[in-house]
Amino acid sequence: PIPVEAFAMHVRRMHMDGDIGFSEEYEMVQPNDETFTWHHSLHPANKYKNRYANIVAYDHSRVLLTPLEGVLESDYINANYIDGYNRSGAFIASQGPLPETFDDFWRMVWEQGSAIIVMLTQLEERGRRKCDQYWPDRGTRNYGALRVTANETFHMSYYVLRTFLVSHMQEEEEPRQVRQYHYTSWPDHGVPAHPAPLLSMVRTVSSANPPTAGPMIVHCSAGVGRTGTFITLDSMLQRAAQEGTIDVFGFVRQMRNKRNLMVQTESQYVFIHDALVEAVICGVTEVDANKLASRIRELREVDPNIGTTYMDLEFERLTRDERHPTQFKSAMLSCNAAKNRYANILPYERTRVALHMRPGEVGSDYINASFIDGNHRLKAYIATQAPVPRTFEDFWRMLWEQESAVIVMLTREEEAGKLKCHRYWPSDGSRLYDKILVELTEELTYSDYVLRQFSLTHTEEKSSRIVRQFQCTDWPDSGLPESGVGLIDLIGQVEKWQQQSGNTCITVHCSGGVGRTGVFCAVSILIERVKAEGLIDVFQTVQHLRLQRPAMVQTKDQYEFCYTTIQEYLESFDLYANFH
Repeated sequence: PIPVEAFAMHVRRMHMDGDIGFSEEYEMVQPNDETFTWHHSLHPANKYKNRYANIVAYDHSRVLLTPLEGVLESDYINANYIDGYNRSGAFIASQGPLPETFDDFWRMVWEQGSAIIVMLTQLEERGRRKCDQYWPDRGTRNYGALRVTANETFHMSYYVLRTFLVSHMQEEEEPRQVRQYHYTSWPDHGVPAHPAPLLSMVRTVSSANPPTAGPMIVHCSAGVGRTGTFITLDSMLQRAAQEGTIDVFGFVRQMRNKRNLMVQTESQYVFIHDALVEAVICGVTEVDANKLASRIRELREVDPNIGTTYMDLEFERLTRDERHPTQFKSAMLSCNAAKNRYANILPYERTRVALHMRPGEVGSDYINASFIDGNHRLKAYIATQAPVPRTFEDFWRMLWEQESAVIVMLTREEEAGKLKCHRYWPSDGSRLYDKILVELTEELTYSDYVLRQFSLTHTEEKSSRIVRQFQCTDWPDSGLPESGVGLIDLIGQVEKWQQQSGNTCITVHCSGGVGRTGVFCAVSILIERVKAEGLIDVFQTVQHLRLQRPAMVQTKDQYEFCYTTIQEYLESFDLYANFH
């Protein structure tokens, strides 16, 4: 076991010389396999119940179903009990159900009294079937003697939460609620690019599991790799909180005594360590809405050892953009250089908005813009720079192709004598931007923003759309608005228009598309989450933004402004009445 405070140093050492420490340790993790048997997995009556021939359920730790009368081997399912932190059999590691085993899977959920299922795979990846859909999307389906009713579905940006009501046709018992947390962001190959989203879900799931419930059921495709990774993270986070130590090696070894190949690859083993370092360094930053004021007070106190506020230290812990040229492939092509307003503010390749490529025109799919996930919706926002004259056409083309009906502009054309944004819209009448005719139909000035309404007509597609631009006039040339009230009002106005225009993607820009744009996206997402769950996590929200576009929420002051603005939002309600 390694003390929490020494863990980051330990992992740094393991990473030296091309991860040699991890390679050596991972080789030693496999216990002596000969001591275990798996006769039931090999039984001819059970062969069709196994997704993969080499992934077996050890006899000594397998989950035993209640046998069905007259059905040979009907107590078998490819699943094993796994011990958690200080609780034996806290988890069940299972393969992804096959159509032939749907009934058995739900029988296991019922008989074990499980309240939570964690799913860590897509149904299909790289054109291969990884798991079959064992639940109803809507309505009710019967699985053997169990009736499963789809209740609610919530789409979060990295996972989907589905709730089901499960009842037994031969038992009088009330229906039970079962939650399925389906993590949708594990890449087809390898491990997640950054641990923050998975860590966040691990914590959410862990706190949602009722203490009286049976084992938490975790599955991926085979039920060993991603499944082992998730169980290790959950158990080690609990151990670190309780004992202040971490023992990944010991834990993985112990899991492998219960099910073969748990934590299937060395890269997963390394990922667990890196994720735990992230968890240890960043800590738990989520707070209940009604505790936010005291949290802000704590963050504004000065750490006596270094003379810096805890707020500044938290900001310093945010992901720094590590410049690997491959991450900015399109942005760095010489044909695209002149399309970037600032050479140092570029979109990541994996999250950039790709325009439709024009035949024979290299780089014609490039615009300096990034997709940003909302709380409940992927690609809810587009964060982009203020268009430069040679990208006006691309900007309107992007709005048309992405069907965005709203532009949020967080800058004036000129600030402190410097040109911050070129006028990319017609001041009056209409103007043709390549194939898109843009006509200004209305302009209204309010106390903290200007509203412009445009009619867009595609000259080839012969169709029209309305787009509204909200230009914030409340942001001073330098520094920040005195209060967040104007921003909150703007977010409310945008939301109203969104409801009318069909909840399309929100296009947001300032000058560079990271500072004020980051603040707008962060505060919008924070409001969305606090309304839904009564919880606030400024650090992780900004962290997620920065994984999608570098330097989002650019300065310490902007970061603190996110905190104070969400606090002002809460204070506008009568004593948090809405958040109890």
